[in-house]
Amino acid sequence: MFRLVQIVVLLAVALGNWPLSAQASDPLQSFVGKEVVLKIDMPGSQQGVDLRFNKDNPMNWKEYANRLKSNGVSIHKGDTARVTAVVVKNDRIEFQLDGGGFGTFLDDSSSTVNPKAVEKSDYEKQLERDLSNTTDPDRRRQLQRDLDRERSRRERQEDNNRAAAQIASQIKEQKIAGQRLQGGSRFNLRWSGAVPADQKNPDTVTKLLSEYVIFAGPQPAGPTPTVQNPGANASVPATAHLKRGMKMEEVSSLFGPGKQLSESVSGDGLKTQIFQYLTGDRSVQVTYVEGLVVRYSISSN
Repeated sequence: MFRLVQIVVLLAVALGNWPLSAQASDPLQSFVGKEVVLKIDMPGSQQGVDLRFNKDNPMNWKEYANRLKSNGVSIHKGDTARVTAVVVKNDRIEFQLDGGGFGTFLDDSSSTVNPKAVEKSDYEKQLERDLSNTTDPDRRRQLQRDLDRERSRRERQEDNNRAAAQIASQIKEQKIAGQRLQGGSRFNLRWSGAVPADQKNPDTVTKLLSEYVIFAGPQPAGPTPTVQNPGANASVPATAHLKRGMKMEEVSSLFGPGKQLSESVSGDGLKTQIFQYLTGDRSVQVTYVEGLVVRYSISSN
């Protein structure tokens, strides 16, 4: 029972969860559920972007560039993201967007699949024993031939297992790359030592992040296009139905046929396509990876 309690406590700490009373008393939880617009690209990793406010320039641009290069972009500049958690820890405030980024302890971030080892068969072991205990030359030659065949069989199986593991690793790597693009990201607000008490309030956090996100802004001018599908609620904007993870066919059903702007295949075999959809006075640009929406942006024509 004590062991079970320990596990529950560790999970709660790792996930950044607190008792409900603590969450309710934390004014920063007012951000959760709100939407922001990004002013910079966000790395597809739980490392996110570190902002160190004990320095003149909070952003380490070299570190930022390396994280973008290593992990790709999960949320692009101009994209809208939802605040899914704000976690206050001893040395930082985590401002998590669209899930907080791929690579937490619950995510399997290793793309390596180890080949299954092939043990010596009982027959091979017996041949080795017989060969060791036999002095007759003819018998030894026969045993050696049999042993060589059995070893060759095992080695062929090991080669097949290594090839299968290599393919599985490539597939897993592609899967992880896709998860990085859809896993969100985060800002880590850091100081020297513990987070100052006077920084743990919404107004201060809004000011600190104002160079990197837009918390609120004017609504686009002019009428907003609505879903034209029969039976759809005409008062609901078509763009409101656009979500990450949707299939290309679902997007086409919202906006009609789109115009393909580009197509590329990454080194790990993932196909990326960018489409533009014109609807009313809006232009919607959607990026697909393997036919699924990973990001989008909406602008006026």
